[in-house]
Amino acid sequence: MMRIGVLKRFGAMLVGVAVVGCSGGGEPSGESDQTTVIGDPSASQGDVPEEGDVSDEIASAAGDSVSADPPANSAVADVSGGVLAGVVRFEGDVPPPRRIQVTKDEAVCGIGAGEAQDVVVNDGLLAGAVVELTVRSKNGPEFTAPAAGFVIRQKNCRFSPRLIVAYDGAELTIYNDDPVAHNVNSGLWNYVQSPGKEPLKETIRYGGQSFVRVTCNIHSWMETWVYVARSPYYCVTGKDGSFRIEGIPAGTRIRGTVSHSTLGKQRFTIDVQPGAAQEKQFVFAGN
Repeated sequence: MMRIGVLKRFGAMLVGVAVVGCSGGGEPSGESDQTTVIGDPSASQGDVPEEGDVSDEIASAAGDSVSADPPANSAVADVSGGVLAGVVRFEGDVPPPRRIQVTKDEAVCGIGAGEAQDVVVNDGLLAGAVVELTVRSKNGPEFTAPAAGFVIRQKNCRFSPRLIVAYDGAELTIYNDDPVAHNVNSGLWNYVQSPGKEPLKETIRYGGQSFVRVTCNIHSWMETWVYVARSPYYCVTGKDGSFRIEGIPAGTRIRGTVSHSTLGKQRFTIDVQPGAAQEKQFVFAGN
């Protein structure tokens, strides 16, 4: 491993938080959320790294790194708290996939052109959006990392998974499963990772933006995202665009956001009553 340089880090460590009662109703974004390269059989949809069996699905801190069913629903809810549920919709034309042209290491990365779908919409419902409430309570539950930790793998010159939700101060482990070198660059840290080397370990930091984009300078088409949650009350929308956050402490004008890695962020406020449930819909619009 050769460290190219560490850029300025931001933010303080957030200790003792956990995802609370989140479920994205339905499967995560699934096959259409993957990067495929024409002419590379080993990079077909559904192919994942052998080590760790990490699929190219949406990851969250509520389960073991990633899951095929649904992305964030393993936490035990506090039934005495309030509930926020709803869906995130998309209206208008869905942005076209990013075009990918393999320019090097074709034996590993594939031959020809491919594409990656960054905005996954199913019947007008948006997958992969993160709904987060700015609720902090010293008596609240602790954030529990998945059993396998927060993991990114590089296989066939693509990152897996496409989205990880973690917290400020968590440790991120990055594997290179390819026989070629990769460069892992978040803007906060920047490494060259040679094949066969030990995994990289880096502390996740909140730098003023919730989404941290991770790229490879050697293979420009490679991209993944880390969402840095600052509150335990969040949920990632599933394939059907739905979310549900349970066990929310009572309060008035609780602020929240719904964010997507490429579509931006919306802000909202809610009033929460003990044991009460409310529904909310959000809409992102295309051209």
